[in-house]
Amino acid sequence: MTHTESICSKCAVGCNVTLWQRRGQLVRVTSRENDDIDEGWICDRGRFDYTDVNDPARLRTPRIAGVKATWADALTAVARGIKGKGPKLGISLPKDITNEEAFLFRRLLDGPLRGAKVKMHGRTALPAPLGAGLRIKDIDDARVIVVVASDTEDDVPIVNLRIKKAVSKRGAKLIVIHPDGVDLDRDPRTVHIRNAAGSAAAEVRKLASHDLLQSPGGPVAILYGDGHGSEEMADLAKSCLELAEKVGGKVMPLYRATNERGALAAGVAGWDSLDGVTALLSWGPPPTAGIPSSVKFLASWDHLPRPANEKADVTLPATTFAQRQGSYTNLEGTVQFLRPPIEVDPPLKE
Repeated sequence: MTHTESICSKCAVGCNVTLWQRRGQLVRVTSRENDDIDEGWICDRGRFDYTDVNDPARLRTPRIAGVKATWADALTAVARGIKGKGPKLGISLPKDITNEEAFLFRRLLDGPLRGAKVKMHGRTALPAPLGAGLRIKDIDDARVIVVVASDTEDDVPIVNLRIKKAVSKRGAKLIVIHPDGVDLDRDPRTVHIRNAAGSAAAEVRKLASHDLLQSPGGPVAILYGDGHGSEEMADLAKSCLELAEKVGGKVMPLYRATNERGALAAGVAGWDSLDGVTALLSWGPPPTAGIPSSVKFLASWDHLPRPANEKADVTLPATTFAQRQGSYTNLEGTVQFLRPPIEVDPPLKE
């Protein structure tokens, strides 16, 4: 059994992991300590959600209309199907696209795929960060922590642990703005402001006069999500930045997609509606909303067969995180490298 140092691909935190392989199979994922990011922890998703890598049903050969084909013929068919579509071409990107893939893809969008509609799988509505923001390790020294529009246990589990440690071990005060009960409520000292969905920005603007923020006694950490689509993000982001300026705090947008921040930097983290497109390139899992009924040509690039892609005109087999190399930019802006423990055996291609 051999091991390779890599990065978890399940969310935007970027926990450091060790990937263990034996006879070409991924058999274990363990934590690898990085005090600045994960302190040696990984969540259950990161530890156990890897069995698809070894799935016997893995796609390994290109197909055209369900019939095995060469890579050359399959790529020619894809090019023919999407050529000249402009805004009638839709592209669904995976949440774990690497920085390198994202920048290469940007070149295509600036060239032959200009005008295409792009939707990134699993991304939030959060805007790109402005200026130097909060880093994960900064949470340790915060005297007041404000969490807005996010259940951090589900969205960013290891950041959730960091917040809990700051409260229970280091005496930080915690304010949560969220419509529902969340994991951070387990500490009875949590000040939970239960807002109506869509009103988080208004609640944030009231916080400058809150007792805990009048004299915080040290750094203030402000972390905000998108309420899974329930908040108007431009206004929420602005309100959090305004609060940070008033109380001397720092802000962290809580992206969820693995390399959402890297895709934003590359300009490919699309949020377009795919309704009405006539050709669709589906990279990774199909769009959450399903394949639009308007699609006449479908090219699927995935590592597993899925019901939504059964009628694909062209299917291209994809590699997994255990076979790819590149880098991710995590939610705080740190670039880390993905290293593959498993070789890419033909006919697969990286």
